[in-house]
Amino acid sequence: MAINPILSTAVSGLQANATRASVSANNIANQNTRDFTASKVNSNTIISNSSPAGGSGVQAQVIATNEPVNLVHEVTQLIEAEVAYRANAEVIRTAEELTEETLDIIA
Repeated sequence: MAINPILSTAVSGLQANATRASVSANNIANQNTRDFTASKVNSNTIISNSSPAGGSGVQAQVIATNEPVNLVHEVTQLIEAEVAYRANAEVIRTAEELTEETLDIIA
């Protein structure tokens, strides 16, 4: 089992969730700005089995909408992004521990 694809997937998850949090924060900060419409994030899963190095992960795309800001929705998005970000960070920590233990066994 290679660690690189796992790390690649986790890092793309971190980036996607940072984008989600940023978009929600921007929507909340500008909710009272005249003529401001909310943006949303569309996340797509990328699966690539063509190389052992990986390439799988999550891609986040920011999309402008014509909708007003829904504060409840935005706060919910922030909470979801935080939980998912923490989960991806934990994957990276676990991969680091596995690597250290493997190197200890080899050495």
